[in-house]
Amino acid sequence: MSQKTQGIHKFFSYPLIYSLTQKIMSAESKRAALVKNVIKENSYILDVGCGTGKITEVLPKIINYYGYDISKNYINYAKLKYKKKNIRFFCKKFSLSEIKKLPKLDYVILFGIIHHLDDHELHNLLFLIKKIIKKKGVLLTCDPTFIKKQNFIAKYLIKNDVGNNVRFPKEYINRLKKYFKIIDYKIDNQKFIPYTWLSTRCTN
Repeated sequence: MSQKTQGIHKFFSYPLIYSLTQKIMSAESKRAALVKNVIKENSYILDVGCGTGKITEVLPKIINYYGYDISKNYINYAKLKYKKKNIRFFCKKFSLSEIKKLPKLDYVILFGIIHHLDDHELHNLLFLIKKIIKKKGVLLTCDPTFIKKQNFIAKYLIKNDVGNNVRFPKEYINRLKKYFKIIDYKIDNQKFIPYTWLSTRCTN
């Protein structure tokens, strides 16, 4: 995983600071809107790069959720705050060995994770997802993106994001198309604070 960890970026390893910045940047509300009325009850959900587990607050009550993140701080925070039998958090990289432990999935969430991955890492992750997701399963993604004639503040913020692999929309979509037939996407130019998001819904 390629990301910035020095200087000001090291503060994002603290759960409360991370959560605050996600709220200020409207990332929390953006992601909540992407799952609301989309994910159904009794679904099996995988969330790779789950962070502090905030998304579980807007998911249906009756679901089976598996959240993975490599940050020990985030996972410890999530385990303390969201204590439910149907919500499980793992401090480890999602890998082939983990597939054997999980059921087939209805939904996979990749919110704010793809722009942290280089092409090789992304290929490996999508390969694993394709193996474990159901035939009619849905992959949901959301990441910052570059666009032409971008607001200069948005461009500056995104260029200095913790993730080192922010791409243009077509670059994201072309990589997803290697594993999913149908890619519905939306580019959202946030006005306050200026930022540009690309969200996708991927199915076969």
